[in-house]
Amino acid sequence: MTRAARGLATVAATTLVALTLGAAEATADPVIAAAGDIACDPDDPGYNGGAGTDTRCRQRATSDLLVGAGLAAVLPLGDIQYDSPTAANLAAVYDPTWGRVKSISRPVLGNHDGAGDAYFDYFNGPGAADGPAGPRGRGYYSYDIGSWHIVALNSNCTRVSCGAGSIQEQWLRADLAAHPAACTLAYWHHPRYSSGHDGSHVTLQPLWKALHDAGAEVLLSGHSHDYERFAPRDGDGKTSAVGIRQFVVGTGGAFMTGLGSSRMPGSEAAQNHTFGVLKLTLHASSYDWRFVPIAGTTWTDFGSEQCHGPAGSPLVPSAPGPTLDRTRPRITNLRVAPRRFKRRTVFHYTLSEAASVRFGIARRRGGTRYKRVGKFMQAGAAGKNTRRFLCVLDGRRLRAGRFRARVVARDPAGNYSRPVKARFRIAR
Repeated sequence: MTRAARGLATVAATTLVALTLGAAEATADPVIAAAGDIACDPDDPGYNGGAGTDTRCRQRATSDLLVGAGLAAVLPLGDIQYDSPTAANLAAVYDPTWGRVKSISRPVLGNHDGAGDAYFDYFNGPGAADGPAGPRGRGYYSYDIGSWHIVALNSNCTRVSCGAGSIQEQWLRADLAAHPAACTLAYWHHPRYSSGHDGSHVTLQPLWKALHDAGAEVLLSGHSHDYERFAPRDGDGKTSAVGIRQFVVGTGGAFMTGLGSSRMPGSEAAQNHTFGVLKLTLHASSYDWRFVPIAGTTWTDFGSEQCHGPAGSPLVPSAPGPTLDRTRPRITNLRVAPRRFKRRTVFHYTLSEAASVRFGIARRRGGTRYKRVGKFMQAGAAGKNTRRFLCVLDGRRLRAGRFRARVVARDPAGNYSRPVKARFRIAR
């Protein structure tokens, strides 16, 4: 091959790789990250020149999880700067840390953000009436990411009313009616339900009810300085398969607050010892969540969930033609590599079609007897799939032993695969 021909071949190969990578990036589902209660007062005794301590002022460490992470948006869940977001405090602490992702940030007001004068100046621009933080003085707004509709609300109900018939509640219902997306996510600062500091906020019930009536999937909040994940709840707060799943993510870096040993019904995972952010991958009809801890810590929580859509029943894409889809999905080539490990392994499997995949994990109790110890989910794609496993279920690390995974797939039409099993061992 001549030098010119080799040059043309190299250019062609490079172009093909670039086009392939570009196509992959274009079709990737968007990922967002969220946390509240973020930056310390620069006079805080734990500030430590910005490095923080083990228990305070870790805004730099949490912001490191966001920079260069390919995120579609960052959602600061209020109380972005203690004890108040004055221009001087924001410039000293928030801006050099979480301010590094300011261009993709869509925040909500916390109780320590006050009326928000410096807050709105920082995110929207000095004196600007509107911008990425919403209308000045109101702080509630909506936008779309991928196929998802996102709603930011103001939970400071003594400043901006949250009551039934209030301007904010009427705006919310009108906005949801105008954007009947298959998947909707909302966020505000104060938790509607919480086992931690300051408990549950019943004043937010009218907004919760409006979100449930419209079929919203997820609600994010902060205020309680801990992480807590709840099972989905209906409009009256009862656990329901067709409801809103709430996450409390008050782990943005400032400091932790108390989390009692007695948790609320429906609380599925909780901790107040590890700072980090919640990352959500927004698929067309489902979502994945993962709590990402700061460097040097390991606690995590993750899972997947199907959207149920604005009609209030599990979302099922329309099948072509008049006949129903009755074909079972198939799982093949299931393996665990490595099968013997101490901290992590990877599940490998192949799916015949896109489906929600459930991994039921059981511990061997002797002979052929196994006792179930937990489960996790994944939104699987047609073809080859992988799922990393970090020996953690519902926030609890598994002890050494022999285990079995029972894996079942459910497609959007409700058909279940035949279960397949794989064995593995966690070493001491």
